[in-house]
Amino acid sequence: MIYQEIDTKINYSRENLHWNAWGAIDQDFFHISKIQHILEYLSTTLEMSSLPNTPSVEIEDLKIPKSKITPSDKRAIVAKLNPHGNKKVINSRHEIVLHSVGRSYYDVIRLRTNKIKNFVDLVIYPHNLKDIEQVLKWAMLKKIAIVPFGGGSSVVGGLEAIKTKGQKAVISLDLTRLDKLIEINETDRTATFEAGIYGPKLEQALNAKGYTLGHFPQSFEYSTLGGWVAARSAGQQSNKYGSIETLVANLEIITPAGVIKSLDFNHIANGPDTNQIFTGSEGLLGIITQVKVKVSRLPKERTYFAFMVESFLLGCELVKNISQNNIPVSMARLSDEAETIQFETLASLGKDTSKVKSIIQDLVLKKKNLYHSRCLLIIGLEGDKHITAFHKKSIQFLAKTYGALYLGEKAGKNWLKGRFNMPFLRNHLLDYGIAVDTLETSCNYSKAKIVHKEVVQALKKATGGTVLCHLSHSYHDGACLYFTVIYEMDLKNPIKQWQKLKKDASDVLIKNGVSMSHHHGIGVDHKPWYQKQLSPALLKSLKQIKKTLDVKNIMNPGKLFD
Repeated sequence: MIYQEIDTKINYSRENLHWNAWGAIDQDFFHISKIQHILEYLSTTLEMSSLPNTPSVEIEDLKIPKSKITPSDKRAIVAKLNPHGNKKVINSRHEIVLHSVGRSYYDVIRLRTNKIKNFVDLVIYPHNLKDIEQVLKWAMLKKIAIVPFGGGSSVVGGLEAIKTKGQKAVISLDLTRLDKLIEINETDRTATFEAGIYGPKLEQALNAKGYTLGHFPQSFEYSTLGGWVAARSAGQQSNKYGSIETLVANLEIITPAGVIKSLDFNHIANGPDTNQIFTGSEGLLGIITQVKVKVSRLPKERTYFAFMVESFLLGCELVKNISQNNIPVSMARLSDEAETIQFETLASLGKDTSKVKSIIQDLVLKKKNLYHSRCLLIIGLEGDKHITAFHKKSIQFLAKTYGALYLGEKAGKNWLKGRFNMPFLRNHLLDYGIAVDTLETSCNYSKAKIVHKEVVQALKKATGGTVLCHLSHSYHDGACLYFTVIYEMDLKNPIKQWQKLKKDASDVLIKNGVSMSHHHGIGVDHKPWYQKQLSPALLKSLKQIKKTLDVKNIMNPGKLFD
């Protein structure tokens, strides 16, 4: 299997998932000695006088209001979900907490400090389509809001337990028991899955037949196919394979108004594309239950290699030319100067480095004018060996014209090895008063310089912290800029501190006319700015679709738009 480094043995039992952090309890990638070196480095960089002890509250201490679902309500839905209704309807403390928010910094810090105001009242695990239909009918009758739940990895408030006027309760509908491969059509190169399947299980099923979906968001290990579609996800290798909206061939959705199946044709001129209406709908219109996706043969060759370029702007120009010359890279990931230095430093912490080797490296960097300013660019190519070799030479030739220094494949291999690990680092940093948050946007190349500059300035001013950025996805006319901010937590009011950085950065995006999200979605967190970007007629049209399919407004209310 070409993707054999993927962990397909993760224990997704709800008791094994952190209720207040990223990932599974028994999965981590940072040894305590490494964490100590990182803490020392970051505390110095952030000029922290000391590292405070900031542990989470215990789950038993969370203030969870009494469930609004009465015992008779619960008995009624259990009866509707028989057989095994009792196993499908759960209200344990751990399940309620786990399903009430996502995994953004804002979500996690509220959990850790006992500041979550709204919790779901019940968790339901449907086993089949009939179960889902029964839940929707019951929820409409009882005026109960439904929040669809896949992997729970939302970082934009997509899982907030919101109910609207007249609704008495909120339930979380966890779809992860709908996780089967239905069919692989090798002639058409498509595969149909139930929507609750986790990324590793999906990829393992395809790999066993010699295929891949090629969709690897950083949340890959803890997100589901339905979640990818609902949030309009983009994988790290989407330059080659496409973002999720281009991989979707057909959808099945259960809405309060009935079952919808999008037209199953490879290309149509039959009006608007139904798939695109539901891709990115964030659970507002119905429950995505089944997805047919376009798959690719496993690549015979996969090569990832790196360059150093003098500046972020020069690197953006190089990436733009790679895209506009139609060189079919699977990935082009460019770190800015701050992120490059940060990653170099973190990689070297705790290691005995040869003085001779360090001197030689410095001499090479000085000769190439990369000593004082440099940016790391990682390129990936996947496909037949002779084709990847040809395109690699083309990229090396083009990179030379930008004065880029070829670094070989080690950096690329290291990135592949640890590409899903970074969210686990945040788990440790939060115990010592160090906050980490991310945001991303898509913008045209002509706006990249000013957007990069102004977002970095806004985040630095709001937090006094370190701001990193990388170009993560590239297109013919623009790219995704992905920002990470690391800062000293305001122990008295970390939520207000976060709200300011979120507002200031989002205001910059609006001012420059770039997107509120490239692949994270909108949820609650981005909603105020997203609505400003839509023309009144378009917003009215979206609301009308919502009213038609969900007349009682039970589906994930309060997200995306009001």
